[in-house]
Formats: sequence, structure tokens, C-alpha cells
Amino acid sequence: MLNTDSAQKFLFEALDVRGVIVHLTQSYQQILKQHNYPPIVQRYLGEVLVAAALLVETIKLNGRMTIQFQSEGAIQLLVAQINSEGHLRGLAQWDPDATDEALSGGFGKGELVITIFQKGFERPMQGIVSLENRTISEALTFYFLQSEQLPTTFSLAVTDQYAVGMLLQLMPEEKSDDHQKSWELISKRVREINPSEIFYDNNASFLAYYFPDELIRLFDAHELIFQCGCSIEKMENAIAVLGEAEANLIIKEKSEIVVTCEYCNHQYGFDREAVEAIFRKH
Repeated sequence: MLNTDSAQKFLFEALDVRGVIVHLTQSYQQILKQHNYPPIVQRYLGEVLVAAALLVETIKLNGRMTIQFQSEGAIQLLVAQINSEGHLRGLAQWDPDATDEALSGGFGKGELVITIFQKGFERPMQGIVSLENRTISEALTFYFLQSEQLPTTFSLAVTDQYAVGMLLQLMPEEKSDDHQKSWELISKRVREINPSEIFYDNNASFLAYYFPDELIRLFDAHELIFQCGCSIEKMENAIAVLGEAEANLIIKEKSEIVVTCEYCNHQYGFDREAVEAIFRKH
């Protein structure tokens, strides 16, 4: 039976190298159904969704994490957000007039922004690195070297049916010469793997096949699901931010304010009475 919609951590016992394998199928398909993305944009979004699910396994999260690629190129914005319950959502923005060749060119000048919102903390933690025409995997690797000083490698694969990925990372306390050499050998092996082969019968078989000489401890996998998290309360807050004067003007012209969630495309309608009730509360 194939892995579906899960994240599973593992550890190379003798090397102190940790890793994560992520599989997205149903959740990936549900996210794609929310918008009419071109195939190339779907692939980029799939990579970012997998990346978010991989990265969240490297931190102690009690809240949510957002990965955002913003660029001046044809792919203008990629966002993936995941919370500590494994609820995942994402979106993409692109130049609708761009050719397939331009879209395939990826990012121009831009930034990778990773933001972590921990419950109980007033301000989020944020890291930013320049894209510099890097691929998603290259940008994430550079982020860890710049922000965390942790050697990290990524392998990502996306089709129209599934998105998968693997992260390997040298644990922070292990930076001796021997561990560095072992890390270089392991990361070289990962680079030689066809990323699509990560979608294997099961993670244990995959790891045993590609790392037959290593003692690997697999931890319990946990489920990943698509869940947007939008609500009528959040849309009411958006109208409140709009301001009463502007809201009343829209009601006068259109008799209703329609707010669309940018993630799941669900529309929330508010008539005059609903808008008046919002501003009585705010």
C-alpha cells in the first residue's frame, strides 16, 4: 500500500543525521481544485506544500508556519501554510500572460520568507533570504545555511497526482570531522536518487533500499490533511478593517459585500443587516 498524506521522521543512528519523508496525494489534489492553476504552477505549488510539511517537522511548533516565495518573475507568489495539527493549505499567483517557457523559468529577483507563529507569543519569528534565481530546493538549503547554520538537503518531486519530498539534516550538536564526512556521503547519495522514487511502497522499504548499510530508526508517521481554516468570523474582521464608510458604500452600490477566501475560493456574502451587525460589534 502506498503512503498517502503523511509525514514521517527518521534518524540515522550512527551518524546523527535526521530526516523527514512527506507524501501528499488527496490533500494536494484538494488544494489544486480550489483554483485553476496551469500545470507548471501546480508543480511549483506542490513543491512548496511538501517543503512546508517537511520543515515543520524540524521545529517544535505550537501554532502555524508559513512559507512564502515572492518574486518579480512570472511566478509571482507561492504560499504554503501548515499548523501543528497537520492542517495544510496553499495558494499561488502568477502572470496570466506569461508563456509556459516564462513560467518554467521559475523565480526572478525575490525572497523566501519563513514565518513561525507560536501560540503565547505576541510576535512571529521570521527568516528571509534572497531567491537569486534559485530553485525551491536550493533556496531552502540556502535558508538553513544562512539562518540556522545547519547543513540540509532537500529532494522534491511533483506530478499531477502527488507531491513527495525528503529532507536530511545534520543534527546541530554533531559537527565533528567524522560526522561531516558521513554527512557528505549521505547527502551525495540523496542527490543521486530520482526524487520520484520517494513515492515508494513504504518509507521503511525505501530507506532500506537506498541506505542498506545504515541503522535507521523510523518514528511514527502522522496524517496531513487539507483544511483551509477560513471562517465567517475572519471575513467579518476583514470587513471591519475595510471601515464602516467604505462598507456602506459597497452595500449601497451592490446591496451585498462578498468576501472570497484566497486559499479555498469560498465566498461569504454579507447583506446590509449583516454589515450593520459587524460594526455594532466593532
